[in-house]
Amino acid sequence: MSFHVAWSSIELLHNVVITLTHLENLKQRPFKPVRYRAKVKLHGKNTAIQINSDALLTQSRTDMLSPTSDLNGFAKWVTSNEAYFRALPAGVIVFGEWAGPGIEKGMAVSQIPAKVFAVFAVQSGRGEEAHVIYDPEQIRNLLTPALECPGLHVLPWEDTEEIVIHYGDKAQMEAMVPLLNSLVDRVEKEDPWVKRTFGISGLGEGLVFYPEPGSEPDAPESLALVMFKAKGEKHRTAGTKTAVQIDATVVENSAGFVDLMVTDARLEQGVSQVFGGVYDIKSMGKFLAWVLADVQKESAAELNAAGLEWKQVAGGVQARARDWYKGRCA
Repeated sequence: MSFHVAWSSIELLHNVVITLTHLENLKQRPFKPVRYRAKVKLHGKNTAIQINSDALLTQSRTDMLSPTSDLNGFAKWVTSNEAYFRALPAGVIVFGEWAGPGIEKGMAVSQIPAKVFAVFAVQSGRGEEAHVIYDPEQIRNLLTPALECPGLHVLPWEDTEEIVIHYGDKAQMEAMVPLLNSLVDRVEKEDPWVKRTFGISGLGEGLVFYPEPGSEPDAPESLALVMFKAKGEKHRTAGTKTAVQIDATVVENSAGFVDLMVTDARLEQGVSQVFGGVYDIKSMGKFLAWVLADVQKESAAELNAAGLEWKQVAGGVQARARDWYKGRCA
């Protein structure tokens, strides 16, 4: 029997600040400093391999996959290399980014010779027993039987200046923002992992910041509370001025909200997620449903900061997305 196990959605820093402030106010989690390390965020498809005792299963971010119902050839690649993954312990789920030529466009990773599965985490167990391994060395130790699989990589930590965020200390957080933004800008100019691994220069998408192993519980929900992502300017799905900020952007009205949240990057992501990059006017309804759900999911902080409700902006979001999609299908 197969069932989907989703990788936790990774928030922006200002959303992490809001969540932790709420929990601190409820006395459920006291503020404390968190030390971070970063990995490159590849522009590809979030995928995973479930290693079960009786089956080897593949999945995308939202669906189960198979060689006949695939996503850019990921399930076929896993099936063709099944022997490597069969050697892994039953009960683990290997999460990574399926990236490379033909998956996304315009990136350094789009120019590498062949598709790769770049692993960023492994989950062991499920439910209350689940824990996540995200330290690259620990991942390598666990995946040792499969490391010889062609196309399999483990994303390493990127060398950066020390990153410590003192949640609850706004002055300290604000002092960290320029460093975080400079790190993201550097990756956008040239993806360091692709450069080191394949000798190819080109754009990177951004960084994902993980709590230093040992500083946070490894339960999925605890990890998701403090992880955050930051994308370069060309890939931000919200039109913020910088990649990292500790407060939500405040807009003046619903039109300003639409301008902020309905960006070309978000709409292009929707086409890629829903249709694999193919535009078809007959499928516009599915596209609009995805955009509305995605904006609503990611905009609670921005709505609250502006004193707006979703019903005040939903029509404008849909109209902007509809006009954009029609223009691409013309």
